Amino acid sequence: MSTNSTLKIRTTVIVVLKIFLCLSFLLIGVFKLSGTAQTIQLFKAIGWGQWFRYLTGILDIIGAVLLFLPRWTFYGALILVCTIGSATLFCLISLHNDPAVPLTLTLLAVLLAWMTRSR
Repeated sequence: MSTNSTLKIRTTVIVVLKIFLCLSFLLIGVFKLSGTAQTIQLFKAIGWGQWFRYLTGILDIIGAVLLFLPRWTFYGALILVCTIGSATLFCLISLHNDPAVPLTLTLLAVLLAWMTRSR
């Protein structure tokens, strides 16, 4: 495979990850900030109070927006790794829920951060 085609594949993967993660975390952030019954109960079960729902909702939206600012994509992905990575841990430790979805989103955000890091 030529360097040019490898670069095209890499660029395509980055764009697809940005779009998917941006849409996912904008939706997740809006659900958290709007206080759907499910998110209120989820954060109540965590036991840290509703302030944590607002904080993570804001961080989800900020991270999603940063994905489309070229100099900030890496940092946006890191913010998302922190928020969804925490959700994965909460699923495993205190909520005893299936961690498949947050773990998948965490791994995709890690991949995007790795692909857009400074060299």
